[in-house]
Amino acid sequence: MADTGGGAETGTDAGTGTVAGAVTGGAAGLPRGRGHRDLELRPFPAITAGTPAAQRQALADLRAWAEQGAVDAIDWYLRDKRAKRTASRLLQGLAIVFAVAGTAIPLGAAATGSSGQGWGYVLLAAAAGCKGFDHFFGLSASWMRDIAAAHALRFELGEVRLEWAADVLRAGPAGQVRPDAPLEPAEVERQLALIGRLTAAVRGQVERETSTWQAEFGAATRQLHEQGGLPVPDRPPGA
Repeated sequence: MADTGGGAETGTDAGTGTVAGAVTGGAAGLPRGRGHRDLELRPFPAITAGTPAAQRQALADLRAWAEQGAVDAIDWYLRDKRAKRTASRLLQGLAIVFAVAGTAIPLGAAATGSSGQGWGYVLLAAAAGCKGFDHFFGLSASWMRDIAAAHALRFELGEVRLEWAADVLRAGPAGQVRPDAPLEPAEVERQLALIGRLTAAVRGQVERETSTWQAEFGAATRQLHEQGGLPVPDRPPGA
């Protein structure tokens, strides 16, 4: 999966069909995963609508703010995906190696008459430990959820951008004839609806993924508690 870049995001003024100010620095200060930082909301832009130009700029700033929030969330999930993918593959690979070695060593010891059969049980236990670690901390499951979340947010971001561009094209050159004219209320409502839709999509995706993660961790913790008699923590690590 290709990463979403943290480069400049450009806001387009739908009223005039021109390019508004760019929002830069997307890569700086981005959260790096559950183990480092939580996903944080960017500061809300200052909004003024005293003049038609200020109204247009406010819409462009709001759109850029919403888009950058979506890009930040996508980037966070891709970063977390890479960490979970590495850990999951490492544990799965170790489990396979330990399981094969744990099976082969007793067979070799029996064939040669040596006394190394006990190491087979140790290696099989290590293989089970790797699988249990992956299951308890949900590394493989989180990896898959990160991929799904990033894809869903990318799709929604693309849809909003296309609808915004369609709004610009429908306006045609009319906005360039009188750039100082106020936007039509219906046009403002359409653009605000697109901005709200994108921010709601990001918030909903994050809430759903977090709720699933907490539920899976709670289930794994209860299962471990029932099987091993260990205390159940009140909250997941890093929550």
